[in-house]
Amino acid sequence: MSSLYIRAMGEPPGSLWELKAEQIRGLAASLQPTPGSGSIALLTAALALALVQKGASISSKRAGEDPARRETLSILCDKISSALDAISRLADADSQAIQSYLQARCLPRGTDADQSRRSAAMQDCLLHATRVALTSAKEICAALEHAATAVEVSDLHLLSDIFGGVLLMQAAVSAMLLNVDANLRILSDTGSLSALQEQRRQLEAESNTLCESIARSYQARLKAATRLA
Repeated sequence: MSSLYIRAMGEPPGSLWELKAEQIRGLAASLQPTPGSGSIALLTAALALALVQKGASISSKRAGEDPARRETLSILCDKISSALDAISRLADADSQAIQSYLQARCLPRGTDADQSRRSAAMQDCLLHATRVALTSAKEICAALEHAATAVEVSDLHLLSDIFGGVLLMQAAVSAMLLNVDANLRILSDTGSLSALQEQRRQLEAESNTLCESIARSYQARLKAATRLA
């Protein structure tokens, strides 16, 4: 993407959460560089986690005759709320990281010194964007741990919403790690490369392990309900 093309894009949008769903869809389909797959994945993860929160919150309201279960669900809802805030903030952070990288690409490059400064700025922004993506994947994995608890303690009729949210969050982690892969291919900081690759590998393994475990719990609860019916 040329610097001239980037300048022609106009000002980036403000917070994605201030936009209507139709506007976000239009921006995602437009020539604007943001929101890209990372921000869209984080928006998806936030909405997916909101489904988990819905399931846990409704279950909590209906757990009046079981104080221990009600307290477990209440604590879980607080944890989900905090995770939802963190993931929501990262959707904007991802877009801002991309914009910073594109702005670095627009820096002057007429002299050797200019080219050196531009290259260094681009690499700094690329490293930051990679770390934002890894942090995002980590936060979604933490949210999956809350979803695992929700599957175990929420009302049976709400599990489809909760497990649907789990599948969407798993896809969001995969999308974030694709962005990490793309960045690592052009990152010149070899000192950071190995550590970033290892973080990426661990997050992928953690996401897969969590989702496999949640799927087993979900299926077990459905089977148990079938036997009791």
